[in-house]
Order: sequence, then C-alpha cells, then structure tokens
Amino acid sequence: MIMIESPFFTQFLKISNAYTLIAIILLVLSIGILKVLKDKRTSFSKRMIIALVIGLVLGIAIDLVGKSSPIFLDYGRREISVWYSLVGTGFLKLVQLLAIPVVFLSIIQVVVNVEGDRIKSLTGRTFATLLGTTAISAIVGILVVKLFNLQGASFAGDLTDAKAESIGTIAAQSFPEFFLKLIPNNIFQVMSDNGSIVSVVIIAAMFASAIRFLQVKKPKEVAPFMVLLDSLKVTVNSVLTNVIKLMPYGIVALVSNTIISNGVEAIIGMLGFIAALYTGVFIMLLVYVVILLAVGANPITFYKKTFTTLVFAFSSRSSVGTLPYTLKTLQEDLGVSGETSNFVGTLGTSIGMNGCAGVFPAMLGTLIAGAVGTELNLSFFVLVVVVVTVGSIGIAGVPGTATVAATVTLNGLGYGHTISSIGAVFGIDPIIDMGRTMLNVAGAMVSAIVVDKWDGTFNREIYDAPMKASSDEE
Repeated sequence: MIMIESPFFTQFLKISNAYTLIAIILLVLSIGILKVLKDKRTSFSKRMIIALVIGLVLGIAIDLVGKSSPIFLDYGRREISVWYSLVGTGFLKLVQLLAIPVVFLSIIQVVVNVEGDRIKSLTGRTFATLLGTTAISAIVGILVVKLFNLQGASFAGDLTDAKAESIGTIAAQSFPEFFLKLIPNNIFQVMSDNGSIVSVVIIAAMFASAIRFLQVKKPKEVAPFMVLLDSLKVTVNSVLTNVIKLMPYGIVALVSNTIISNGVEAIIGMLGFIAALYTGVFIMLLVYVVILLAVGANPITFYKKTFTTLVFAFSSRSSVGTLPYTLKTLQEDLGVSGETSNFVGTLGTSIGMNGCAGVFPAMLGTLIAGAVGTELNLSFFVLVVVVVTVGSIGIAGVPGTATVAATVTLNGLGYGHTISSIGAVFGIDPIIDMGRTMLNVAGAMVSAIVVDKWDGTFNREIYDAPMKASSDEE
C-alpha cells in the first residue's frame, strides 16, 4: 500500500495513505445514503437503525482489511480516527453544548413551578427509585460474574499513564473529600464543565429557591428574570431540535470510529468480559419490563418510543450528552410531566446510573475480591451492593465516568490499590461503555415513569398514543 511520508500529509492533512482516503470516501458515501433516505421521507427511527448498522459494518470492515498492514496500524488507524471524530465527536459536542443550559433551566423550572411541599416528596421518591434500580443493577453485576465464571487474573494488564494518574487521584480521596469537590465555588467554571452536573444542579436549586422567595416578597422585580429564563428554555429547545436532525450522520461516525480505534482483535481478546457485561445490560432491560408492568405501563410501548434515544446513548457514550433528547422523549412521547421528567431525568445523569455506576463497578469489585482471595459470601455481596449504591451518587454521566465509579467502589471495598490488576478491562472501555450508557439512560427514563405514576401526574393517553410517523424530528 502506497504511503506519502510528507509532513503535510502525515501531520497536517492526516491523509497519508490509501486506507485513510478510502475510509473517508466510505464515510461520505454512508452520509450520502442517509441523506437520500431523509429526502425520501424515511422515518427518523428507521434511519437511526440503518445508521447503527452501517457504522458497525463500516468499522469492522475497515479494521479487518487493514489490521495486517503496518501502514494501517502505524498511520491509518490514527488518521481515520481523526477524520471520523470530526463528524462523530463534532456532532456529540454540539449536543453536549446544550447539556448545561438544559440542566440549569430544567431544575429551576421544576423547583419554581412545583407546588407547596411536593418538591420534598419528589426528591425523596426520585432518590429512592434511582438508587433502588442501582442496587438491583449491582446484584445483576455480581450474578453475571458468577454466571460467566470470570476470573480477575484473566484481565491483568497495564494501565496507561493518564489512566493510572486519574485513578490514583480518585483513590487518594476519602468519601467526604469526594463529595466536597461537588460543592461549587466558581459558577463560571462549573458552567463550562459537563463533568460538573451535580454542581450545576446545586447552583440551579439555589437560584430557584431564591426565585420562589422573591415571587412572594418582590414579584415585580423578579418577573423579568422569569420571562428571560422561559425565553432561554424555548430557544435552547429550538437549537436542540435542529441538532437532533443530524443524529443519524453522527452515529455512523461514532460507532465505526469506536471499533476502528480499538480494533476487532482487542474486542475478541476480552470477549468474556464484554459478553458478561452485555448480558447484565440485557438482564436489567428485562428487570425494567417487570417494573413497567408493575406500574401498569406497557414495556413494548416504552422500548418502541425510547429506541432512538437509546441508540444515541449507545453511540455517544454520554448520559449527559443524551439528556436533552431524553427529556424530549419523556415529555412528548412517554407522557411524563414536565416537572418529573426535568427533575428525574436530570438527576439520573449524576445519581444512580445503572450501567456505569451499577453493573460495571459491581463486576469489578467481585472480580478483584476473587483475585485477592476474599471469601465471596453473602455478607460480602451485601457490602458490594451497599457500596455501589452509595457510591453512585454524584458520578457525572460523561464518557469515562465508569472509571470514577469503579474506583470509588473499590476504595469502599478496600481494593483501591489493586485496580491495575485488571487493567485490560479499561483497554476496551469504549466498547463496553456503549452498553453501560444505554442502560444509564433507560434506567433514568424508567425511574421517571415510576416517580410520575407515584405522584399521580402520569399522562396515560400520551404514553399509549401511537408513535408519530415523521421523517424527521420537528
């Protein structure tokens, strides 16, 4: 395979070989196919499925063709990743751009508009539901490790320097210190960091409490501010709608880039752990079926209406990035009230994430405990569930957050210093992060339905109504 070694092509343009050029052409053709389908008024959900399939096929095909070539391994893979990131990560950044405004405005809207003492019951029920499903997911995490008979020694591997440093910083923090970092001290710094969702919630709650007070004491003075906030909410939602229309194109690049960047061989080498985790995800999706049936909601309707949201969560690997679309789906398709969806959906990106802060850390805790010779009895499993559940509070839903959740859990179990013994798990983190994030979002939406039913504000007619047959998100 011919390669151009000029710095202009290898460093600046990032197209130095045929592998990269062909991969770019294939991506452009894939986007072209999706554009033709859009012009033919193919439904948005169908285009999402097609985009996911194209992304998987494209990623696997490119890796299989190039994996035996030194040029591909040394240059092509990195160059392709850069170009695919331009489309995939570029789209994801546009969605993440709206995450902080959506969280801030949603929490203010809920706290200001909720009647009387309902905010207390709403908060209590939200925490109970989110943490309750996290406890169940931790149990599932333990079960799949035993079911697949996974051994910690099988996943030994070196951590990258950056990953080791990150884990070391977290491992050095005590439980109180970890929560202290969530308390904001610079509003502008917090508003510029998608990893500070909990801090944003705290700031929004403080502003909302002040507004509630001023609406009674100084209604004329605070009224213009409320008008501004309402206008901002409408504007942000309009921008979001336009960004969502680009979602199928972003998914092709995100999914294929995840496979190309990690390589099919790395995926095959960790197949046991990947299969176990995705089995845990599947089991939790079945648990949600039981929960939905228990509250009188049709689970088939739920999965039909949340499909595109879950596909985006799977592809983007970001609960926070998916949040704007999550809230839109809850309110417009699932009949969840605005107050409940904004409150539960928003908190669900930082509290009780069933995948990143539930199944995954429970699996790692059980794996390492077995590797170091700890007796795996009932009391230990109860400890794992408790530590995982409590540790899930305050874990921001951004890519890589599962590492934080795992480190917090292992610290709580007394194994923080041993995490490097399963370093190979973090080598395929993007692959398993897709399933974890999808589970995070599904769990948050199920919790929102449960809380709304609990409060008596659930709109059954909207939930049971047929899906809108549209060629695009309006």
